[in-house]
Amino acid sequence: MISCCPELLKYNPDKTLKPKMDFLRDAGFSTPDLTFVLSRNSTILGRSLDNQIVPAYGFLKGILGTGKAVVLTIKRSPWLLHSDLQKMIGPKIGVLRDHGVPNSSISAMIKQQPRLFLTLHSDRFTKAITKVKAMDFRPSSSSFYLALCSILSKSESNWEAKFELYRSFGWSEDDILSAFKKQPQIMNLSQDKLRKMMNFFLKEPGLGLSIVSNCPNLMLYSLERTVIPRYSVIHVLKSLGFLTKDVKLTTICQLNEEKFLEKYVIKYQDKVPQPLQAYHKRR
Repeated sequence: MISCCPELLKYNPDKTLKPKMDFLRDAGFSTPDLTFVLSRNSTILGRSLDNQIVPAYGFLKGILGTGKAVVLTIKRSPWLLHSDLQKMIGPKIGVLRDHGVPNSSISAMIKQQPRLFLTLHSDRFTKAITKVKAMDFRPSSSSFYLALCSILSKSESNWEAKFELYRSFGWSEDDILSAFKKQPQIMNLSQDKLRKMMNFFLKEPGLGLSIVSNCPNLMLYSLERTVIPRYSVIHVLKSLGFLTKDVKLTTICQLNEEKFLEKYVIKYQDKVPQPLQAYHKRR
């Protein structure tokens, strides 16, 4: 740990380090967890145990519910243990509750995007909530907080740039908003992944824009590891007449690896080797 956090040598081991390390270990931090967190913010150990670290941990546990959740969240943003959370996060939680966002969603937001709560002003939360509500998301739904996180994590210019990229592939404003309502995380894709996904869907026969706008979850799968290999297997089976019923791409992408192999590869490998070859070739 010293090699990762040389600043530890500055502190008195008995008076400063041991009480804090003991508390964090008792709170659920393993040695690898502590190494990870302290290598990113070793100044935590210079903060008061009673006045800073214990209250910060207690605040988070009161919101997140379990010590395990607190550890995972602090690993995402070690500055949580360094900050006055009641002052920085408390008002934003109040804004969310005032707008009807349930505690379960607030907890999920903090777990997934703790930095938003540390870096953004409460007014930004209010504006984003108003925007999400205007899109007809219900505050009580799980999709509400996903949409809210998506908007909060982007500047206005970045948000518009992502809209413009979707438009460049032929999406209308209604198409984009409809897909976003079904799967808010499509706006979190990198521009490179978005382009690759759309180019594939638009060039392949039988796919096109409508399948993506109607089933935007497809955009979240890995193109190279899931979409193309599985599409290739189904395409081969269809062309050889082994599949008489229409098989939706959304359905086959949702299957776990074992189920897909059992249903579409192993079942046919004695009759025709192409599906297996196509699957492994693309992977």
